[in-house]
Amino acid sequence: MRVIYCDSGFSPKEVDYMYAEEYKTAKSKFIQTSLISFEELKKGNVDAALKRVRSNDDKEIGIYRGWMLKPHQYELLYNSLLKKNIQLINDPIEYKFCHYLPSNYDTIKNYTPKTTFKELNSKFNIEDFQNEIDEFGDKPIIIKDYVKSQKHYWEEACFIPSAANKEKVNSVVNKFLELQDSDLNEGLVFREFVELEKLTNHSKSGMPLTKEFRVFVKHGKIMAIFKYWDEGDYQNVEPIIDEFEEVIPKIKSNFFTMDIAKKKDGDWIIVELGDGQVAGLPDKADKDHFYDKL
Repeated sequence: MRVIYCDSGFSPKEVDYMYAEEYKTAKSKFIQTSLISFEELKKGNVDAALKRVRSNDDKEIGIYRGWMLKPHQYELLYNSLLKKNIQLINDPIEYKFCHYLPSNYDTIKNYTPKTTFKELNSKFNIEDFQNEIDEFGDKPIIIKDYVKSQKHYWEEACFIPSAANKEKVNSVVNKFLELQDSDLNEGLVFREFVELEKLTNHSKSGMPLTKEFRVFVKHGKIMAIFKYWDEGDYQNVEPIIDEFEEVIPKIKSNFFTMDIAKKKDGDWIIVELGDGQVAGLPDKADKDHFYDKL
């Protein structure tokens, strides 16, 4: 197995600081590692991006642990590593399935809040998305793109108290798009706001934090579970994952995350899925445990 990390951007021999602890842990367990240039990969210069990745005589499994990639960037990385006899654990279709909520929504819709979505091909016009918004009536909703939200700008660019309030929808969506800028992924996603069990408010942004957990699944088996937030007191709350046993085998990925949260009424939901290679570990996560299981 080879784990692929992003370099620091300043030195091709140094790992990105965000992955320094993981890199050190992998090295301590004698796991083979390589560094790639995220910046060159984003530009499409794949030969320059992978120039420090040695080729194998025999095929081996690779796991990318780095910054999020758009599907076409991941496909470029996947195919280029394959030429070096390194096969990433998820192929491009599997990557996109968990990375883009619209790709996996039909699979998890019985376990997650009601969601509508539509591609954004030009400047936002609320009338173009009115059908998607009207499905929520006057219920509160949140806005994101196919991958990410601006949850740390909760009031300005994420939460909409009533989907029927066109002025507020316009304001929040446009602020969200301003913040996403060129990082926007494909289109807009509207999700019903569901009250979750409160944890605390984020110490910097003030956004409400709830009792969420990040579940890593590898080859259909739960590999590790971590508290999603490093702040707040979970009060010994442990995730109940039995009710998700039926859906896990239906998720078309060899390595993914399933973020789950406890609702205010005590039930559990899937917040979203993610590709396991680009899903971050919480700061306080036991990295020894993670790499032992990996």
